Formats: sequence, C-alpha cells, structure tokens
Amino acid sequence: MNELKVSPNGRVAFVSGANRGIGRAITIELLEAGAKKVYAGVRNIKSLDDLKPEYGERLIPILLDLKNDKTIIRATRQVKDVEILINNAGVYDASGFFSDDTLDSLSDNFEVNVWGLVKLSTSLIDHLMNKPFAAIVNVASVLGLASMPIAGTYSASKAAVHSITQGMRGELLNSNVLVMGVYPGPIDTDMTRDLDMDKDSPQNVAKNIITGLKEGREYVFPDMMSKQVGELYLTEPITVEKQFAHFVSEEQEA
Repeated sequence: MNELKVSPNGRVAFVSGANRGIGRAITIELLEAGAKKVYAGVRNIKSLDDLKPEYGERLIPILLDLKNDKTIIRATRQVKDVEILINNAGVYDASGFFSDDTLDSLSDNFEVNVWGLVKLSTSLIDHLMNKPFAAIVNVASVLGLASMPIAGTYSASKAAVHSITQGMRGELLNSNVLVMGVYPGPIDTDMTRDLDMDKDSPQNVAKNIITGLKEGREYVFPDMMSKQVGELYLTEPITVEKQFAHFVSEEQEA
C-alpha cells in the first residue's frame, strides 16, 4: 500500500466537472488549501467568473466536455504541469435494467462516468509520473459498491469506476502516484434535486477529499451515509446489497 501524502499546498490540480456541485466545491477547497493553480474543467467557460476576483490567475477555467473528444485532447494538452487529477465529472441517468431506455441510459452513464475518466487519466498519466508526488482522485459513489435497483445503470457505471480505481492503484503500486477512490452518498446538488432523502453538502465532500489527499488515504467515504455504508461494505458487502434492495422496495410500496 502506498503511503503517499499529496497536500494540495503549492501544487497544480485539474478538476473535471468543476462548474457546479461537488466539482465546484473541490475547486474552491483546493484553492483555499493553497494550490498553486487549479485547472477547472467546465462546459461553460464563464461558469466560474464569480470566483475570479478572489482567486485571480490561480483559477484557470478550461473548456471540457467528456462527450467531446476534441475538448478532452485540447484540455489535456493545456495541463501538462498537473500534479493532482480529480476525475469528478459525471452524469446521473437513472434507469433499471428492464426499462425501455436501459441501453440508452447505460450508454450515457458509461460515456461520461467511465470512458471520460479513463480518457483523462490515460492522457495525463505520463505527466503525473514525471512529478515527485502526484495523485489521481476518482469520484465514484456508494452505489458503485452495491447497486440501487432503480438506478442500476448509473450504479453499474460507478461500479466500473470502483474497479478501475482498484486497477489503477495496482498498476501504480510503489510509484509516486496516490490513487484515491471517493464514495459519496446522496449529496445536495443539481443532479440529485429530485431525490427525496437527506443529503450532505458538496462542501463537506470537498473538505474530506482534501483531508484524504493530505493523509494519503486510498478510500474516502465523505459523508455520514457513505461512512455507514463503507464500514458495512468492508465487512459485509452482501448485507449492503440487500439493504439497498429493501430500501427501494419500501419506497415503492409507500
């Protein structure tokens, strides 16, 4: 197991999906933690204009759409000095496996949540390996540990992220690159506005990611629900699967 501690202080970071929600919160927390520079991957280059007066040239918005390979190529060419890559961008296209839109939903989730993450990581790994210390942070989900039946297609994409994170960590064992998996529960963002349940804040998730980098943690469960799920998953993964299934069944009966 790597014992790498990669404090953001004085380092260069690249955050995908930085225009809102968790990504925006991570961008702010990195800057507050003393990052030398944060490249913020956004689909709307003006979406972070309100932060420029406070952070100035340390904040660099970059056009990035993970469904558009041209923007991925251009973005990765601009961030060759990156030391911390945070793969945060994602979509939440929830569908079960016996729906009319199952295949479309799978395609949408995997295109962004999986292929986009892999494209960024493989494009930047040589630059990360050339730094004294570096990190790849993959934002997965507790639903990547056990599937939520009504969101099976999304869960499958995040399960892939979990597996990819483990694979990256194994390949980079004894290297200079920390590989961290982040497993949030329900977070109060635009993506989850229709979910009727208690949600934690993006700011709390971001703070826990920064702490994880400073401490060299490989797994981060950044909110109350994910901490509970994480503890149970590490000891009784089948129980987590059953609990998620019963939760959905009870919601449908209510």
